[in-house]
This record gives sequence, structure tokens and C-alpha cells, in this order.
Amino acid sequence: MGDTGHFDAHATSYDDPAKARRAHDVARAVVAAGAARPGPTGTVRLLEYGAGTGLVTQALSALVDDLSATLADASSGMRGVMQDKVASGALPVDARIVHLDLEQEPTPAERFDLVVSSLVLHHVRDLDRVLAGLAELLDEGGHLCVADLDREDGSFHATVHGFSGHDGFDREELAQRMRSAGFAEVSVADCTSLDKDGRTYSVFLATGRRPGRPPTDLKGWLHHYLRAAQESLLWKLEGLSEYDVRRPLTPTGTNLLGLVKHLAGVELGYLGDTFGRPSGIPLPWYDDGAADNADMWATPQESREEILDLYRRAWAHGDGTVEALDLDAPGRVAHWPDDRADVTLGQILVHLTTETYRHAGHADILRELLDGRVGLREGRTNLPDLGEEDWAAHHERLEAAAREADRGEG
Repeated sequence: MGDTGHFDAHATSYDDPAKARRAHDVARAVVAAGAARPGPTGTVRLLEYGAGTGLVTQALSALVDDLSATLADASSGMRGVMQDKVASGALPVDARIVHLDLEQEPTPAERFDLVVSSLVLHHVRDLDRVLAGLAELLDEGGHLCVADLDREDGSFHATVHGFSGHDGFDREELAQRMRSAGFAEVSVADCTSLDKDGRTYSVFLATGRRPGRPPTDLKGWLHHYLRAAQESLLWKLEGLSEYDVRRPLTPTGTNLLGLVKHLAGVELGYLGDTFGRPSGIPLPWYDDGAADNADMWATPQESREEILDLYRRAWAHGDGTVEALDLDAPGRVAHWPDDRADVTLGQILVHLTTETYRHAGHADILRELLDGRVGLREGRTNLPDLGEEDWAAHHERLEAAAREADRGEG
């Protein structure tokens, strides 16, 4: 990543409240993107590449259970600060601090479930080499999350002598380079911002997944389809206002954020309490005296981020149950009738996946009613490639057919 002298010189004074806030924003965006999911070991094996003083790992460790952290930086000064943080408890006590520069060195043999970089890649000269190295560091199904600057006019590094990196990135261009490096399901979204010399610069989060091999057993396939349904549901909320994710669109009040809140509680129950693995996460809308349907809508005091984070935490807890148990592992659903309350993990995976897809279908319709956006998942509509006029004509054709059938019946 070029000369590390600048970072060595500023390492001990690097941290400040603005950087800590920005790291927290990045960490929350990583979790909200569904990237902090346990791998085969049951933990989230994290690599923060170009970690600096480890601020993003600090923020992630407060949001993600069972995190195993490795922090890599080419600057000896930054690594020294991180070692001090491990000693003081600011970073996880078992965190590993390593030197790594993928522009200059071969890719290590170790594999991770999540690789994160924050404001690092714009310093990289050989971007394609580094992206390929980051892909190689990921286990199958693992995620890369890159937080970096939107394309800017060169003013951000105008005072940095000898800077030879990138003046931010065009989002689609970076996404395409990630795809070329082997990443699938690449998406880019707003993340945070930073102020420098009286100007504000926007920061995005680009996320991609290293494709995995298809599952080889029934449990793997059941888990695969559940994960697909979860991610499809959350995709339906992207880009909507606070009002639109909350507004009731049916006479019984069905709304997008309420569906997420409901499924978070459902998953914590079915893949937690049912198998003697309670999460300990409070769900006050299930308490005695709670209003009817309190789990199906969000109060003004419950933020979108809070509910999305709850659902991600439910995923992580459920993933742990699925990884730990066999399909025939017994459980009991306390609120089901006695004659069918005794269940197995396989039965619950089928039940939960069916329920999640049912609510994902609700979300499909709600989103189309809100702004016309449709699709099975990111990058795949599963619909004919028709223009707006063609869809309008199709709608009119169906309307006419329905009216004709109604007249014939009469």
C-alpha cells in the first residue's frame, strides 16, 4: 500500500471522536448487509485489512457475538497502537495483530468469513491484485465489505505529499471490478460521511460474497433456502423512507418493517428456545400486557436500524443452532398444542423457511405497491424484461379479461 511513513508518524494521535463515529457507522452497515454471519466454525472469523488502530473491529465486537478477530496493517506504528488496545481491553483479548500488504506479498493460507476494509482501497495502486487477494482470503460463502470514498475531485488528498492512490471510486466501476475478482451478489449503498478542511465527503459500503459450492446434504440445502429468504426480505426495504417502510398498506396494517420485526422474534423462538438455546435478547412485545400485534409494527421509538440489527442477531443465533445440531435433534415448541409440540430441527427448518418465504411474498407485493420495484432478489427480477408501456398494456389486458369473465358469469 505504498509508503507507510505517514501512518507510522500519526498512529498514536490517529483516534478521535469523528473516526470512532465513522467506524461505528461502517460496523452497523456491515451487520445490516448480512455480512457478519458465522462460518463453519460457528464463529465469525473477521479480518480487518488495513485496520489502522482497529476502530472498525472495536465497533463490530460490540455488535457481533462470537467474533474471532485478526487485524492486519502494513504500518508498524498502527500495529503498535492495536497491540496496546488488546492489552488494555479496548480490542478483544484474543485478537491477532499481523503485518499484511497484498500488493507486495503472497496471500496467506488462512481463511475468513468476513473481510472488512475502511478507507483503505483508495490508497491501493494495484487494486485488482488486492481484490483478488481478498477474495482468496475468504472461505466459501464469506463476505467482503469495503467502505470507501465516492469519486471526488482530488481535494481529499491535496495536502498529502506523494499520494498516488485513487480519488475515490465510481460505485459501479468498483462493483464491476469486484465481480471480475470473483465476487457475487455485489451491492453498493450509502454508509457514512467524513468532514475534512471544511468539505464533506460521502462514503459508501460495497459488499460482495465469495460463491460457495452447493450444499451436499439436506441440512445444508434447508439452511441455504432459509438464508435466501431472509436476505430477499431485507432487500425489499432498501432505498425506502422511514414512512414507507412503516406505513400500513392493508386493512389489517401489514407493513414492511413490521414483517422484519415479526420474523426476528419468530426465528429467535424457533431456533433458540425450542432447542434449549435461549438468546437472552429481550422481546418486550411478547410480554404479558403487550398490545395485540405489537410484533407486527414498529413504534416511532424503535429505529429501523435497531430492528434490522435484531433480525441479523436472530440469524446469527439461528445459524449457531443449525450448525450445532443434527436434523433429527429434538426440541419442543411451547406454544403449540401438546400433540405436536415435540419437533425436530429438520421440521422446524421447513416450518421457519416456509413462514419466511410467505412473509417475503407479502413484502414483494408491498414494495410493488409503494414504488413499483419488483424482483426475486438483487440482480434477478424473475420477470419478463418488459418496459413500462408493455407492463401497462399487460395490466390493461388482464383488467379487460377480468371484466369480460365477470360479464360472462352474470
